[in-house]
Amino acid sequence: MLDPINFRGRFGRINATVLRPSGSAPHPAVLLLQEGIGVTPHLLRVAERLRDEHYLVLVPDLYSRDLARQALTEQEVVRGIPIARSPRRVELLEALSPRERASAERVASWFDGRDDSSYFPDAQTSLAWLQAQADVKRDAIAAVGFSVGGGLTARLAASGADLAAGIIFYGGGPEPDSSPRVRCPLQGHYAERDAAVTPRISGVEAALKAAGRTFTSFIYPQTEHGFFNETRPVYARGAAQLAWSRAVEFLRQQLLSKRFVQAGEGAT
Repeated sequence: MLDPINFRGRFGRINATVLRPSGSAPHPAVLLLQEGIGVTPHLLRVAERLRDEHYLVLVPDLYSRDLARQALTEQEVVRGIPIARSPRRVELLEALSPRERASAERVASWFDGRDDSSYFPDAQTSLAWLQAQADVKRDAIAAVGFSVGGGLTARLAASGADLAAGIIFYGGGPEPDSSPRVRCPLQGHYAERDAAVTPRISGVEAALKAAGRTFTSFIYPQTEHGFFNETRPVYARGAAQLAWSRAVEFLRQQLLSKRFVQAGEGAT
């Protein structure tokens, strides 16, 4: 069951969805952070899959107060974001029909004008909400994020947040100088053809290793940014299935087996 909730953050109301597993509480929990297209039916299906693995799942909407995004459909955003992100934006827009071009230009205008200053504080507030729930195991909370949400997962870990694990899907890792503040094992899933993110991951991995932290990363051949999302043209079924199996096993090890790095300890 998908339960809509809301709570107050530093910048105003945060809308969210919570999914509770069957069985006796308290439960291990996952903070599930969206990719750039927002909280979509795809993301909620991911949340359901995590709930079926016996986790309580919280999905905050980072666009809760973004009226421009709310005026766009999911289909418009899925089609428009690759164009907005492309260095060939002008060329790609000119190749569209007038109607398609107008839609893509609306998405590009929203994408360029997004105020992302509230995303990390909203993620912090969402984690605090989870930690305050009586049916959540405080020492068994993970963050899982995609793209923008993957970057936020890394930032949470780098802030020293009390997480048992973090999983990053094609989002940037912690800044190298923040590596000593990371208190949990991290796992990363990256697309081979993602020039904006993947080339930086070897440096992230080296910095975390030097700080005695655990970071396991995987690069999926012949994939592009967003490969896990079956609603996007870049969806890669085999890579997505493999990434999911690795992520589920990692969560089992870190949340259910309670084998995670405590503050001040080295990698396990």
